[in-house]
Amino acid sequence: MKRKNFSILFATVLVLSLSLIPVVPAMANGGGNGEVIEVLIDIKPGSEDNCINLESKGVVPVAVLTTDGFDASDVNPGTVVFAEYVSWVRWVMCDVDGDGDLDMLFHFKTQLLDLDESSTEATLTGETTDGQLIEGTDVVKMVP
Repeated sequence: MKRKNFSILFATVLVLSLSLIPVVPAMANGGGNGEVIEVLIDIKPGSEDNCINLESKGVVPVAVLTTDGFDASDVNPGTVVFAEYVSWVRWVMCDVDGDGDLDMLFHFKTQLLDLDESSTEATLTGETTDGQLIEGTDVVKMVP
């Protein structure tokens, strides 16, 4: 009887543990040509030095900017990864940089980012809706 109870307990713990792991988006590159499109990102829009306090229990906003050569609305949000963290809290289309174009603004939990005190930049990767790989990097400054 004890073994059966242990098995049920183990299965329950395993299911609960797995539910806490962010789902890694598929990076199938179905429609892309294998080349990576460099996109312009802005970490903490409106901030020049992009200070991040790793102890913060808040979020870090990161925008994929629409430019003459790239429309941010083409990004597939389900594929976006920032600083090796694959699960954003929320995203919205808005004009982050005041140029009249809609940009895609994500929010990521600060404490889950793969950054440390020595980090000087952070990268966002993902895919467009047709499977083209994208990547953008911006500077960061770690603060206590």
